[in-house]
Amino acid sequence: MAEEKEGASSDKNFSWFGAIGFLAFIAGIILAIVAGIMVEPNVIGPDLERLPPAHPDTVAHVVLALAILGIIVGVLNITAKEVLLLMVAAIALLVVGSNGFDILDKVAGGLGTTITDILYYFGRLMAPAAVIAAVRALFAVGFPG
Repeated sequence: MAEEKEGASSDKNFSWFGAIGFLAFIAGIILAIVAGIMVEPNVIGPDLERLPPAHPDTVAHVVLALAILGIIVGVLNITAKEVLLLMVAAIALLVVGSNGFDILDKVAGGLGTTITDILYYFGRLMAPAAVIAAVRALFAVGFPG
C-alpha cells in the first residue's frame, strides 16, 4: 500500500512552488525586456557618458518589482545542484552587462543602448536569486551533513 502511494505521487511530479517560481521568472524576463526597451535606466550623453535616468521613479519601481520576482525565483526555484550554474551565469551576466553594447549605437541607432538596458534589468532580476543561492551554499558548507 505504501509503495502505491509513493508511485502515485512520483507520477504527478507537479509542484505549485516550482510553477509559481517559473511564472515569476518568465514575468521577470518579460518585464526586463519591456523595461529595457521602454524605460532607460541611464541616458547616454553625446560623448557616450551616462547621465542620470530621465524617470528615476519609474526605474526604481521596475527594479523593485524585478527584485521581488528575483527573490521569489531564488527561494522557490534554485536547488542545491543549480547553485554553481546560477553563480557562473550571474557573474557572466554582470560582466557582459557592465561592459555594455553602447558602441553598437554607431552602427544601428539605439540598439546597443537597448541591449545594455535589457541586460541591466535582467541583472536586477537575477541578483537576488544569486544572493539567495550564495547564502544557501555558505550554509551548506558551514553546516555539513
